[in-house]
Amino acid sequence: MNRFIKNISICCTSVLLLSACLQSGLEELPAFEEADITNFRFEYRWINEEGNYPQLNVQGLETLTEVDATSGTVTCVVKVPNASQDFPESIRSQVALSELVGFADISNASTIQPTDGAPVLGQLADFSQGPYEYEITAANGNKKVWILEIAGFEK
Repeated sequence: MNRFIKNISICCTSVLLLSACLQSGLEELPAFEEADITNFRFEYRWINEEGNYPQLNVQGLETLTEVDATSGTVTCVVKVPNASQDFPESIRSQVALSELVGFADISNASTIQPTDGAPVLGQLADFSQGPYEYEITAANGNKKVWILEIAGFEK
């Protein structure tokens, strides 16, 4: 029992000493106020049933992105790459705006939320009916609504 109490005492003392060190001398970090989208990109995903185990395959799509921070708009032209060994024509021919996964690069420490039925980013979604609205919330609470428009889809 004595050994148990001694170990508890050592642990408590260590915690107090370490927490005292953490509280002093910390610099004040900036509260980020930007609520911007800086880039947008897309990918196509499919399950490859060949072989012993199904495998998720991912093909990045070339996305020409124009960002207008003043008006809060992002305009994209999505281009499907040519067929290759890893991206066969049988799969390439199935790629459509209605079955893509979208990603946005946003300001540091901010969050993004789809509004008015916009597709959830990072998930398989239909991007064929835009334009779409996304609300960016900066770390300091500033909010800005952005509009995403797909201006073209090229195969």
